[in-house]
Amino acid sequence: MPDKFFSYLIFTTVGLFFLALLSYLIQPKYETSIKQGGEVFEDVKNKLDDIKEINIDNKIKNISITKDQNNWYMSSKFGYKVKNEIVRKNLIQISELRFYEKKTKEESLYSRLDLDYPNNDDGSSKLVSILNQKNEKLVEFILGKKRKDGVYIKKLKNKQTWLTSGNLDMSTNENDWLETQILKVPYEDIKELSIKHSNKTDSFSLTKDKNNENFIINDLSKDQIPKSDLIANFLGYFLNNLTFDDVIDREKTNDKEFVTKMKFTLFNESNILAIIFNQGEEKLINFYIDDKSDENLKQNKKNFVDDIQRWSYKLPLTKYNVSGTKLEDLLVED
Repeated sequence: MPDKFFSYLIFTTVGLFFLALLSYLIQPKYETSIKQGGEVFEDVKNKLDDIKEINIDNKIKNISITKDQNNWYMSSKFGYKVKNEIVRKNLIQISELRFYEKKTKEESLYSRLDLDYPNNDDGSSKLVSILNQKNEKLVEFILGKKRKDGVYIKKLKNKQTWLTSGNLDMSTNENDWLETQILKVPYEDIKELSIKHSNKTDSFSLTKDKNNENFIINDLSKDQIPKSDLIANFLGYFLNNLTFDDVIDREKTNDKEFVTKMKFTLFNESNILAIIFNQGEEKLINFYIDDKSDENLKQNKKNFVDDIQRWSYKLPLTKYNVSGTKLEDLLVED
């Protein structure tokens, strides 16, 4: 009897050993191979030139950025140009992430780290995916909270969450990616400008003096006395560092919708026409530049848009305030 019991005990022990060994062998390699300080995404750094698409989705906004030859464009924003250096910065940040500390595997706790995509309602949790030229996913993960020198992440098909060392932006603010600069024409380049309002009596034109210092109001009567040159001169800075708040596909305008037409003539005879018009409760602006003027502006790095006449822009409010200047604003009151 003792021999049978002893044999049974041996077989049971051996069986449990093999079950434990089998359980160990079938565990996900991810859990057993990761070391603190190891690269989170090992292949990214060596494949930067092969990446052609970046997607960021926080359930509120989906940003899609694609590469065409050497430039990046936001396909989710009508194909508008993206700053190449911002794309590269974010990709390098991904490649430099390092595992720092294991966190929870419990799904009920993901929200504490903003890793609960797609169940987040406030947009704080983001799904990030990166594709190569063959449309293969090189990287796919959920990006959560930031800390001073790290971010929380979770690879999409794994329950383990991590605090990683390194910085990563992956903003869902479109303007953080887009080339928001439209034009950069300095004051000293402007020779003449005219502002035509829908109310013709508010319209006027200006010409730069021979010293290229101040603008002079054209065609004033004897009774019309200009105020300080500063007001007229301020209009000459309209195109300098001109950026947008938003951009959409080109909207056509008609005379009923237009609010203001601004025409700028440069000393090199380049011409820029800007038409401000109403669209619902907002004001938008369209630019019209002939081919020769467009070429001159681009050669001198004063036009930052591939095809400026393809778009309608929403400008900062301060620019609309400037464009709303009327003739009476330039004159001494009676």
